[in-house]
Amino acid sequence: MTTPSSCQPSLEDQKREAAVDKAPRHPRSHSTRRLPGTTRRLTQSENASLAWRIIAGRTTPGEAHGLLRAWRGWEQLAKLLWPVGDIPGAPYGLLCLRVMPYHGERVILPDKTAVVPGAIIGELHCNNRAILELVRRRGNPFAAFREDLKSLGNWIQHDELGCQIEAFYACTILTRVAERLGFTVLEKPASLRRRLEKFFFKGLLLLYNQEGLARIQHGSTADTYPADVWLSRRELLRLYHERTGARAGIGQTNLSPR
Repeated sequence: MTTPSSCQPSLEDQKREAAVDKAPRHPRSHSTRRLPGTTRRLTQSENASLAWRIIAGRTTPGEAHGLLRAWRGWEQLAKLLWPVGDIPGAPYGLLCLRVMPYHGERVILPDKTAVVPGAIIGELHCNNRAILELVRRRGNPFAAFREDLKSLGNWIQHDELGCQIEAFYACTILTRVAERLGFTVLEKPASLRRRLEKFFFKGLLLLYNQEGLARIQHGSTADTYPADVWLSRRELLRLYHERTGARAGIGQTNLSPR
């Protein structure tokens, strides 16, 4: 039979236990411990930048490679499905035009022009390659756009089809450019369609801008959602019509409404 004193720990055991009690205790952490040599997680911005580098591949301004060839393919398909024409007499050809009946919701422009379903409108599209070539020649895109819009103003005054157009419309992420040219910008909610349009326009910006990838990584334009921009017939003529006379060579063009 053992005595109570024989159950007590030895002096050596007591010292060992005291040392353990005095040792600092750290609270448990639920965070993942970073091991030497591990890489940090990329931010959302860095992931987006990496994705666009993969999409761009070896693309150079105006020459699509890699996945960006899909953008060029869609451009060509869109021209077949929705043909556009040149603005008659436009000296720079930076804008293309498609005359069509309007199918959207009623729009009231600042000068009180009401664009209703069924109205004849001019849908404007940028000629991206022509703009890129102009910039390469160190031309002034704003001055060139204004000259082409003057030709548009002259044409709608003297052409049978042009006389029917009530307003001009475009969908673009270049909203600041449009405002400087006199267009009214109508923002739209960030729907799935707008997100897809933003993705497509960013690809075009990468393909047709001289700065390439840097343009969509650091420029504010690339983060802009596409918006509808409008210019009424009355406002176009006020801003751009040459009242001294029509340009020579303005004639018919294949822009019939569809």
